[in-house]
Amino acid sequence: MNVCSSSSTILVFARAPVPGHVKTRLAARLGAAGAAEAHRACTLDAVALVSSLPGCARRLLFAGEASAWQQPGLAPGAGWEIEPQHGRDLGERLENAFADAFRRGAKKVVVIGTDTPWMGAARLRTALAWLDGEDVVLGPSFDGGYYLVGARRMVPEIFRGIAWGTSNVLYATRLALERAFASYRMLGWDFDLDRPADLGRARALLRDRPLRAPRLDAFLRSAIGQAERSMTTASEERTQT
Repeated sequence: MNVCSSSSTILVFARAPVPGHVKTRLAARLGAAGAAEAHRACTLDAVALVSSLPGCARRLLFAGEASAWQQPGLAPGAGWEIEPQHGRDLGERLENAFADAFRRGAKKVVVIGTDTPWMGAARLRTALAWLDGEDVVLGPSFDGGYYLVGARRMVPEIFRGIAWGTSNVLYATRLALERAFASYRMLGWDFDLDRPADLGRARALLRDRPLRAPRLDAFLRSAIGQAERSMTTASEERTQT
């Protein structure tokens, strides 16, 4: 099913992998540098995922300094536009991104973040296909937010008055959709790589399907494997003493 065309736009919302500024909750397990590397892997996998759908317009919308995207191997390749996000909070940035894409002629717009890079191309294609009949498509997260939001028209109510970063985001968004008389449909539930416990979940998921997020899989095998070896060594040393 090829649902991509120049009238469909996929946007990736991302932050540059700067230690101490990304994946801060993972730093308790990985350290600030390791957390930033995990974020880099997620970003690269999310970009590769979108790149695997030919025909769609695609843009990476970044938060932070533009210079950070000049790091070797980080900037997306051909066919991508890189632009800053605009807005005071996530809701305003999302609303502005959708409005801008529609102004440029898009008929369908899908936004993903970088915290669920294993979602797979089939899920993106499904979201685009569902937008033929629904106003909005959501990818719900177990933490109460969403990992994907798509629309075929502006529904600004879903970006306003939301307590972003809380477990109430998805509920409040669905309530806003109903109040706006906008039709919507939800994809399968998934989780974000956000907390230390998520590292094990992601590693288990990718153990059987590493190609869903190969850069993250490689990072997890290296980083967590090293941590486990260090713990084993420390335990053996304590036993010997």
